[in-house]
Amino acid sequence: MPNSMIERTEYLEELKRWKDKDVIKVITGIRRCGKSTLFDQYISYLQESGIQKEQIIKINLEDPDYFFETYKELYDYINQKVTTEHHYYVFLDEVQNVLEFQKAVDGLYRRCPKIKVTI
Repeated sequence: MPNSMIERTEYLEELKRWKDKDVIKVITGIRRCGKSTLFDQYISYLQESGIQKEQIIKINLEDPDYFFETYKELYDYINQKVTTEHHYYVFLDEVQNVLEFQKAVDGLYRRCPKIKVTI
């Protein structure tokens, strides 16, 4: 973790407490307040606790490499990366950029309870 990154200890501890609970975690806040940084810190924690890189799917929906016009495209993209055999941790940054994204998140959650989604 770079030295210039502010550790978001309180929020990070809250995410750790909810790590394997079967709920969708939603991180909210004003623009540029550190939500993406919190994602990165939580991902570092997951990797340090033994979660393999392949089990973590992080998508920044402001990145042109991840352009999905519909929730179905987003759902299909993630769905092809997961199996029902492993736990996966899915991070969707700027998810509001996908129309009806809630349907993709709900579909993933219903398909495989081992998918932990954070938006």
